[in-house]
This record gives sequence, C-alpha cells and structure tokens, in this order.
Amino acid sequence: MIADVCLVVEGTYPYVRGGVSSWVHALICGMPELKFAILLVSAEREARPLAYELPPNVVRFTEVFIHEAVNHREPTPGRRGKRRFWKSVDAFHGCPAHAQAGPFREVLEGLADPKRRVQTTDDVLYSPRAWRYLVRRYERRCPDESFIDFVWTWRAIHAPVMQILHAEIPEASVYHLVSTGYAGLAGMVARLRYRRPVLLTEHGIYVRERQIDIARADWIHEAPRRTHAVRLDPGAMKSLWTRFFRRLGELTYAHCDEILTLFEGNRQLQIELGCPPARTRVVPNGVRTDVFAPLRDVAPIPDGVRRIALVGRVVPIKDVKTFVKACALVASVRDDVAFFVCGPTDEDPEYTAECRALADSLGLGERLRFTGTIDVREWLPRLDLTVLTSVSEGQPLTVIEAACAGVPTVTTDVGACRELVEGATAEDRALGPAGVVTRVGDPRGTAEAVLRILGDSRLHRQMALAGARRAERFYREADVLAFYRALYERWRHAPDAAMPAETEAA
Repeated sequence: MIADVCLVVEGTYPYVRGGVSSWVHALICGMPELKFAILLVSAEREARPLAYELPPNVVRFTEVFIHEAVNHREPTPGRRGKRRFWKSVDAFHGCPAHAQAGPFREVLEGLADPKRRVQTTDDVLYSPRAWRYLVRRYERRCPDESFIDFVWTWRAIHAPVMQILHAEIPEASVYHLVSTGYAGLAGMVARLRYRRPVLLTEHGIYVRERQIDIARADWIHEAPRRTHAVRLDPGAMKSLWTRFFRRLGELTYAHCDEILTLFEGNRQLQIELGCPPARTRVVPNGVRTDVFAPLRDVAPIPDGVRRIALVGRVVPIKDVKTFVKACALVASVRDDVAFFVCGPTDEDPEYTAECRALADSLGLGERLRFTGTIDVREWLPRLDLTVLTSVSEGQPLTVIEAACAGVPTVTTDVGACRELVEGATAEDRALGPAGVVTRVGDPRGTAEAVLRILGDSRLHRQMALAGARRAERFYREADVLAFYRALYERWRHAPDAAMPAETEAA
C-alpha cells in the first residue's frame, strides 16, 4: 500500500515520549483521513515498549538500525563503474557546498539506486580502492593525526550511512522529514528511488545539536598530535564528525521542496547553514487548548505546599543538574516547597544516577522526587511553577502546555523560550510575561526567579493569565493541523520530483 505521507524520524517516535514525538503523534491523529507510514532511524535493535500506540491510520512502520553489523548481500559490479564512482566521490569532496548536488547525485546513485548501483558495502568500507582513497584523504586533511584513528573514524561515520542507503523505505506520495542527519539522508534516498516531494520540519537545528554532542563526546578518541603544538581545537576526529553532519544538513536542505521550522531564530540558523531562504517558512508548535485550558479551573491541593517541576527527559541536554542545584538553593530559603523531575529516566541511566546522587549530596532527600513518565494533564493542576534548564531547545511544548494551563515557567534563554514567555511580536509582548528567562547553567539565577514568582501572588496571577492568553491566541494545535493538511494536499498531487542536479541540468 502506498501511503499518503511517510514521516521520517530519528530516535524518537513511537518509543520516546514528549517533544518531537508528541508533535508527530498529534499530526497523525489529527488527520485520520490520511494514510501515514513511519520510517524510524534507530541506533540498534532492542526490545522496548512503545510510548505511543500507533494510530489506525499508520499503515506501515519500518525501522532501520544504523549500528547493526553491516551485512548486505550484493552482486559485485564491474570495474569501470567503480572507477567512475570514486571519481564522483573525489569531485563531491572537492567542490564547494553550493555545487555539491551534481556529484552527490552520482555518488548516491552508485550506492543506493538498485538500477545503477556500482558499489557494495564492502567496496566502500574495506576494499583496496577504498584504502587508497582513505590514504589520499588522510594526507590532504590531517597528516599530523593518527592514521589508525582516521581510518576507524571514517568507517564509523560511513557504516551507518550504508545501512540507510540499503534500507527498505516505504513508498509514499510525500516524504516528511523531522530532522536532517540520518533522517535527512533517508529522505534523499526516498527521493532518488520514488521521485516524490520531500518536506522538512526542524524542531531543533540538528547540525547545531550534533555539534554540542560531539564537543562533549568521550567516545571519540583524539590521540596526541605527532607535533609539539598545543591542541586548542576540538580535535581532528571530532571535526570529521562535525563536518559530516554539517554536510548532511546542507544536502538535506538542497533536496527538500519546502523547509519549515518553529520560530524565526531557527529559520535564520537554517539559512546560515546553507538552507535556500525562499524555501523556508515558520510554523510554530501548538497545543490542544480545549484540553489544557480547563486545567486552570482545577482546584489546587489544599496542603500549603508549593510545587515546582522540571517536565522533560532526564538527559544532559536538559541540564537537570542545574535544576537540582537551584532546588537546593530554594530549599535553603523556604521549607514549604516540593520539587519534582517529571519525565523518562531510562534514556541515559548513568546521567539519571548522577542527578540522583547530586540531589542526595545537596541534602534534598524526599523533597525532590524523580517521577518517571507522567501524564502532564494530571500534573499541571498540581504545580505552581515549571522550570526548564535546557542548554538547547526548539520550541518546547512543555512551556506552551504549562502556559495554557495557567502555570508560569522559569526557563533558560534557548530556542524559542524567550518568545514563548515574553512574546514574539509587539501584539504578543503586550500580553505581558508568562514567567522569567534566565541564563544557561545558572542555578542561582534560576533559584532567584523561582523565589520571586512564589513570593508574589499578584505577579504569579499576572503571569498565569498572560501565558494562558498567549497560548490560546498564537499556539493552537488546530491551526497547526490546518496548515499541514493543506501542505500535504498540495504536495501529494505535485508532479514527480527530480533530483536537484537533474532539475539544474534541464
């Protein structure tokens, strides 16, 4: 069965709750008349429960596991095609970003098009010709680094690529990517095979998020240089990974017919990273106001305890440790406040253990609870305040949901958080602030903002009212669904889509 829309996601829906997954689930459930397929790019095969039950209009669910052992049974192509392929690879790596489309199409065809494939996985990763190519790249790019590290890094980068290039991709009238990166590569392969339109909606800017992850990564080995120079840069192997994801981002932008994001700051980052401005558009997140607005009328728990919570996954990018430190500072001033971390704790068990240990070392004890996954609709009426201490965000639904439910938020100044709290336009700002914006990694600033709001009931009411009005006026899920329904309708009936290089040649 050919789906109307194939959503291509990486590491999220339907196994991970919240954030992008909530958006995907709302999109599918909000358009029951459309048939959806889902292509999920996962790290490796593992038994895990679904966080979301797949709606009945999901007609196909496919996973590709990028870290499985590469084992593709393929015929051995002729030598002539192989020589031409490696010339295309050289041309691709040697040309500037704005001229990549032509050589990349030839590389992609040589690897992913069943009718024109001239290279096997073994050819690309382990053949003598690949070895000679690696030696040349090493001598050009990083001759002062460890050659062994370079080879293993190159293979680690390209083995997942080969899995995606050989993946079974559901056929659909439109492909809708939720990020660049590996999902973006899958979208390019889908376009090559089926010649159908490809759309992209970025919540967070994938290239920037990977830059943060790679800078912090301890799994990327950086050997000492063979010279006596002091290393001030992130290291050649980390630079290879960063360049790889940036190149994937540029190519994904080049192959997408329409590129959407959640707020203007993200759109400007996309353009800075090579996205054609004419194809970009801002479409904000939305929440079901009919579900969250009535929560304002739920009576609070009459026990005199003030409750604040970080609602989100317990992972480093949420910087839960800053929240824990802020809780300790608030607890030292007020003894009527209870603290909660409300979100999955199993995505990064080591980081969760570190956060729990930090809370114990700061003497928070029973005053701070890690609840695990929650139903946010049940929890928001209990809360006086939500806190977000993330180091990177797009346009977090948790802030909009809290605002709609009449709960102010203290949030770091990342992504669209400032405009969610203070307003994006003059009309929006006139509604007033719905919380306080703080700096990243600032426990004291976060604690001071919490104490200020909890200590002034009039200010708390004003912020609650401003947030509720902002959510109902600017962030309605019904408006988001209407936009995407019209978008799908337009592109589903578009002519077959050529690869960009073919379009340019014509």
